[in-house]
Amino acid sequence: MTTNTKSLYRHRIDASLPLLVNRFSMPDYNGATVELWVFDSMERRRAAETRLKHAGVEAHIYSAYKPLIHALLEDVMLEGATDIILHYPVIEGASKVRFLLEAYPALDVIANLAGVEQCRFEATAHETGPIAYRIDYMDAAGVRQEIDIFAPNRVRDDHTGKKVLSSCGWIRVQGARDHALDCDEAYVTDQEEAFTAIMHCLQDQTWVGDAPYFDRLNMKISAPFYDQALPLEGEWISTAEAMHEDLYFSALELLKVKQGLEETERTFGPGQLTPMVVCSDSNMLEIELETVNDPHLAQDCSDSSDAPLPSRVAGWCLPVPANPGAFDLVGLSEADHWLAPETIKFCLDQLGGDPLTARSQRGRPVWARHIAGNGPALMITSGQHSNETTGPVGALRAAAVLQQNKHAFSIAPLINPDGFALFRELCQDFPQHMNHAARYTAGGNDLEYVARGFENDVQYQARALTDANLHLNLHGYPSHEWTRPFTGYVPRGMESWTVPKGFMLIVRYKSGWKAQANAILYAMIDVLARFEPLVAMNRDQLDRHKHYTGGDVPFATHKDIAFLIDEVSEGVFPITIITEAPDETVYGERFKLQHTAQMISVLSAAEASKDVLQHTDLP
Repeated sequence: MTTNTKSLYRHRIDASLPLLVNRFSMPDYNGATVELWVFDSMERRRAAETRLKHAGVEAHIYSAYKPLIHALLEDVMLEGATDIILHYPVIEGASKVRFLLEAYPALDVIANLAGVEQCRFEATAHETGPIAYRIDYMDAAGVRQEIDIFAPNRVRDDHTGKKVLSSCGWIRVQGARDHALDCDEAYVTDQEEAFTAIMHCLQDQTWVGDAPYFDRLNMKISAPFYDQALPLEGEWISTAEAMHEDLYFSALELLKVKQGLEETERTFGPGQLTPMVVCSDSNMLEIELETVNDPHLAQDCSDSSDAPLPSRVAGWCLPVPANPGAFDLVGLSEADHWLAPETIKFCLDQLGGDPLTARSQRGRPVWARHIAGNGPALMITSGQHSNETTGPVGALRAAAVLQQNKHAFSIAPLINPDGFALFRELCQDFPQHMNHAARYTAGGNDLEYVARGFENDVQYQARALTDANLHLNLHGYPSHEWTRPFTGYVPRGMESWTVPKGFMLIVRYKSGWKAQANAILYAMIDVLARFEPLVAMNRDQLDRHKHYTGGDVPFATHKDIAFLIDEVSEGVFPITIITEAPDETVYGERFKLQHTAQMISVLSAAEASKDVLQHTDLP
């Protein structure tokens, strides 16, 4: 089949900083003080300040993205300070922790830069005037000091017609020769303009027929994005990642609303939505939208003869299938990165058993097996959201032990191969990003909420074959902060997943299965709580999560393991236990820790099921 590509929109936008430098280098601004807030790196901002200084302008150029963190890293001097209080604004109509979350991880930054751990947050109601953080501290001389950090935001109509308070550029001018040129106002930066242009293009499209409307919608944007490491392991500021996340979720929400659906609807499948973000130091931003219709897009894992995808990022090496036997079922304990699909198949073949058959929407095989044995059967799946990468390793490691113990089970370790193909493609450029565009199926919908067919058919096969009552569904979530700067900063509908909170469990049970679900949950927690490295990570992340959410959390904890438990009316299995590992973007020893926790979760649930599901009266 010939690939059919259709360009929907092309546009070029002048980069903000060169425009601003040219504007304020004019004679009318000679001698003025100019303050600017833009979405550029410190290096670009400092260079622009130097050019304006040569033009006789006192310029201070700040970051509009995470302004408090940038100020702490670049400008604020707190050496010798004690009793530091970070006042964050609370604004009517916005989430009460919106600016508290945007301050993440200020406490770690201050502790690293100033050697100060006596630091706390306090909420301050914002009424009028500039939106700002306030740093209140005792200096080395014992004098109380205050520093205000402006946080530029404006209320705007978003892509769905809602009013949102979102980050924006800003201009302040004082002392211009013509006082009429003095100003203090919001400024639409290049990245804001590019984001809005893409949303307007999507809004103007008319999609013919039923969804999916395309195999893929590419949203290409080249801009001066940057990544900056922070003094907390695994954390960094990334405007490239923030743009990817905002583009992907905003496009999906917009298309849902155009069809009269709720933003939270997960069965809607418009096709794959793919931000293609390029970091460029050019003075011109380039954007393009195109639809691509080709059922074999990114088909890198359907055939073991396919060439591996190289990484285009210096210092990174993508897992490749050149030697899948390098990780057999025993050697998986040393896996320090996500596996190539052929490696997953190689390990699955080692298990043997009876194959379960299904195909993805793009025709890829969904590899699955049923292993006969004793005890109450269970179903193990992973890779439903394919950017959550420790699940397949943990599932296969657990399967090897279950087989040795002769416990009956079925396993599908890579249940979303189409999404995983896109994930590998995106990792060519950004292996350290969350890459949520690869989260769903080729149809663009969440596999869990799709009626029987395609990938999830293996679950129905396993249920019919074994009458299993327990499903272990291994998942992950972002291991570092998740933001959407142009649509309110906090990911809408996903607010509780903005910052990590450790390895956690979600239990869903059907009517009549509450007692059994609770018994298995607490048995799992008892075992996980004996895994000391996991408990140490959880304590650290739960404590940090509490600081940046004001302690208002939607989950319970037991023995330092967070969990949720709910009754549901739908689902293939009476009890489903979902693991949530903070594993997106994790590599190395942190990756090993978390796939070990995934394995322990499966094995402890299987062991608990022997008593709970085999020796009790079931509904």
